[in-house]
Amino acid sequence: MPNEEHVALECPCCRGEIYRPLNWFKQTYFTCPACGGGLSADQFAPMIRDIEETIDATIDEMVQGQAHCEGGCCGNKTPD
Repeated sequence: MPNEEHVALECPCCRGEIYRPLNWFKQTYFTCPACGGGLSADQFAPMIRDIEETIDATIDEMVQGQAHCEGGCCGNKTPD
């Protein structure tokens, strides 16, 4: 994906915000850019899975033209 999604997740070591591409958090082992604490993909796997599912659902809605916001986020009201 050329314009990979960036996300901000909290470092479990220092509680600082790590803002990186989604795939960065899937590395086997990496360090927090703020504190240098050792991190692993396992620590972020549940959050990454939820983010990817949300992104996939949003893309599906856009492609299929289904809006579930009922006038909230996009302003389109669904018929009753």
